[in-house]
Amino acid sequence: MLLTDSEKRMLNGEEGPGVQKAMQFIIDYGEAFDARKLVDVHSAHILQDPLEMLEGLSSGVKHVRPLTTLHSNPPLGTRWADKLGLSMEDAGPVIENNARVLDVYKSLGCLMTLTCAPYVMGNILKKNQVFSWAGSSGVIINNSLFGARGNRDSGLAMTASAITGKAPEIGRIRNDGRLGDILFRFQKVELDKLTQADLGAMGYHIGAMAQTKNVVIEGLPDTLPFEMLKYLLSPMPVSGAVSLCHIVGLTPEAPDVAKAFGNRKPEMELTITPDDIKNGAEQLCGYESNDVEVVMMGCPHLTIRELREIAALLEGRKVSGNTRLFLATNEGVSELARRMGYLEIIEKAGGLVITDSCIAVFPFAKMKTHVSRAATNSARCAHYLLRGGAGEIVGGKVMQTYYGETARCIRAAITGTWEDAS
Repeated sequence: MLLTDSEKRMLNGEEGPGVQKAMQFIIDYGEAFDARKLVDVHSAHILQDPLEMLEGLSSGVKHVRPLTTLHSNPPLGTRWADKLGLSMEDAGPVIENNARVLDVYKSLGCLMTLTCAPYVMGNILKKNQVFSWAGSSGVIINNSLFGARGNRDSGLAMTASAITGKAPEIGRIRNDGRLGDILFRFQKVELDKLTQADLGAMGYHIGAMAQTKNVVIEGLPDTLPFEMLKYLLSPMPVSGAVSLCHIVGLTPEAPDVAKAFGNRKPEMELTITPDDIKNGAEQLCGYESNDVEVVMMGCPHLTIRELREIAALLEGRKVSGNTRLFLATNEGVSELARRMGYLEIIEKAGGLVITDSCIAVFPFAKMKTHVSRAATNSARCAHYLLRGGAGEIVGGKVMQTYYGETARCIRAAITGTWEDAS
């Protein structure tokens, strides 16, 4: 691998043992994928490493180099554990350990955002800027909507890139790694009537079909708001492993189909039909009873517009006594929602808005009272719940999961019952 003089100094230990370890990891990582050189990293977003590993990497390090934010924590390790009904006997040690880890990151100059959506808290990228981020939803959003360049890195790679300011030139960072592979077009889909849940189910279907390939979608209206695009993109990396989806007319590199493919012929051309969207949604539902115990939204974290919508749906109403409503966002959006009065409405209705945490990895088995039925408006979250995944399988059974748009989830929170589609 070709190294610059400054990269050689880091590797030789001239900038301290932590930088040396981080640089050695970055080089090993790059060589495993035949990288010829390293590139500058403009943004890092870190999934926290274990304390012992972090202490080794941070030895002698005064400050991270690019703008660096921190990813959300599992609910068991946050200050919300008790309010979420989790066992404090289990939560206590995790909270204590997380606090020590966060202190180290804070001393390095990492911003304590604790969110899966750092793009709404100032960590924003421009076209062609390189990033190393935690959270596959953030990775695909950066690549697809902002035209930034990054891969699905490991937690260690993110920290190493933050310390060195470097990443290997591999995968979606390279020009040839960003060209489209599969073209999706619509057939008999009423695009102007697509709901948030439709887009999530569509993204889930596309991810399963594309797997690791780069996707190109032609035909979506360029008027879709950011939140709708977020729900389209975020399931693709969980049903498959898509990290780049060119939306023709929206993605900076895809003003037209030809440019998205680099004037090559697509490997495959597939159509999306109403049945594909319906089947995608059905794969995210699995329940025997219509009684809902928990409604959870905020995967990825809710924006201020989403909280405004939820507050409007809840105003003057009450969450059912048999149901709990959990809404996840970040500290900046939460504070703005408080100033706007949205939090007061939600809390008065009986909902709980939490920060710093990821609801998709909710440890239901650690709750004080048994819960096995959850509703969500997020295809990404529904996947984790229904497939077990990072969430818990309770009582030997997979969680019963209800998937639908925001208004339907709020009705379930108020009535305690999931309305089957007509």
